[in-house]
Amino acid sequence: MGYYAVHYFEKFINNKQLVIFREEVGLVPEYRHKNADISFWLKEAIKFKILHPNKKVYFLVSPINPCLYANLAAHIYKIYPRYNSIIPLEVEKLMMLLADEFGLKMVEKKNPLVRKVGWITLATDEEDAFWQRSKNPHLQFYINSNPDFDKGNGLLTLVPLTFLNLFLSFFSYIIFYMYLKKIRYRLRHFLGYL
Repeated sequence: MGYYAVHYFEKFINNKQLVIFREEVGLVPEYRHKNADISFWLKEAIKFKILHPNKKVYFLVSPINPCLYANLAAHIYKIYPRYNSIIPLEVEKLMMLLADEFGLKMVEKKNPLVRKVGWITLATDEEDAFWQRSKNPHLQFYINSNPDFDKGNGLLTLVPLTFLNLFLSFFSYIIFYMYLKKIRYRLRHFLGYL
């Protein structure tokens, strides 16, 4: 099992009021691939955005686990950074300001998105092997961008919580799990006949 916490903060950045969602996750290995954390914060973010439609809202995280980043990048429509897109300059500036605001220290100047988080993922040998050999472009991007994640370094990641981004992300997430559920059902049905 483990724990999952979502916090939100109101910050003034460049004389603008922003709401920043942050998360903390600590899961034992057998629960790391369940995606329950994504559905939880997505529901909380949608609820908050509906209740506060005029507020600028962002989700800021520095995952120290490649799977957490890969799951977010696979299901979130607009997320920075992503392997197949460039971060717009104004978004990059915001990310740097927010990282400083939350005390996320840069590990090295040549890679400003890698930040010292302070705790590490206690990965199993199987997880390490899976991450290293995986062809998943999100996992490979994470590992190439943050090769020392096992030392407590996270990849600074920002999700703008706009209505469009939330809607498309939620829709993508639901479709993915409906499809997965259908495959599991058919597989069980097929195996039941054997």
